[in-house]
Amino acid sequence: MKMFDVISIGSATLDVFIRSKGLEIEREGGSKDICVRYGAKIPVDEIYFESGGGGTNSAVTFARQGLKVASVVKLAPDFAGKKIKEDLAKEGVATDFCVPDEKGNTDYSTILWAPDGGRTILIYRGETKLEETEIPWEKLETKWFYVSSVEGNLKIVERLLVPPHSLGSAQGQAPKVAWNPGGGELKQKEKVAAILPGITLLNINKEEMEELLGGEGEEWEMKELLSKAGELPCRFVVITDDRNGSYLHQKGDSFWWHCGIFDDVPRVETTGAGDSFGSGLVAGIIKEFSLSDCLKIASANATSVVSQVGAKKGIIKAADINNWLNKEILMERLEL
Repeated sequence: MKMFDVISIGSATLDVFIRSKGLEIEREGGSKDICVRYGAKIPVDEIYFESGGGGTNSAVTFARQGLKVASVVKLAPDFAGKKIKEDLAKEGVATDFCVPDEKGNTDYSTILWAPDGGRTILIYRGETKLEETEIPWEKLETKWFYVSSVEGNLKIVERLLVPPHSLGSAQGQAPKVAWNPGGGELKQKEKVAAILPGITLLNINKEEMEELLGGEGEEWEMKELLSKAGELPCRFVVITDDRNGSYLHQKGDSFWWHCGIFDDVPRVETTGAGDSFGSGLVAGIIKEFSLSDCLKIASANATSVVSQVGAKKGIIKAADINNWLNKEILMERLEL
């Protein structure tokens, strides 16, 4: 049975990007809305069809970094499902463990892409939600699992941590688990708390961390948030904060790494930024870069992705790493 460096588990979608000057932005208070005139025919300036979803986007990052990777996603035999599978195969991602759904439809997203680069996503959830019982666990031999949003289905994450471990790994050790949970998972706070001791790396944004540690709508000072998040039982805890950069803590350390952003690269469209950051970070850890360089790689991957349309076009390759590591970016140690 083939041993993989990492297996990605998550969602798969066909993303359709629609850009139009007719998408108007209205501001009210601190919020912005994308609006169209009721009953109007709005000309579309650009349209793109791209595969997406955390289970495929992360897998392509690992593949382009030269790692042996497989993707576990659920696909119907429709146009969207076939394109997603073809895209994965072209990137060198093993599709042996993709779960077939012969009767349903693959998830589909329409991204309304505003003139200022912002977007609103219309999501159609087909019948391709992954179920724990559908995954061929006995065939999954890997050193790492990378789990992104699974539409609130925590049974999948719990299955990864069940002892005695039936999932194979190098030297008979249980695989490491990196987790970038979605909103549906994070709402189940008690179950998440029970899962975290078995998670190697937790990656969420600042607002999600505030909600996880406190309550909905709570806002924390960053120093207080880092201090509290540093007490979580995971080996690595990662917090992203948009243009303020990212923060990484390793269990046992008295400090956090803080990495800025590559602000000299313009943002074109932001779909896939979270997937590319998280998977870029884990790829760096697997390839044994220093933690500060892992943060740079993650930031580079996210920066490159948002500089192009779609979640995969900008994903960097192994040959690009040194160039990005030589670029200037804020990197500092924050003592707790």
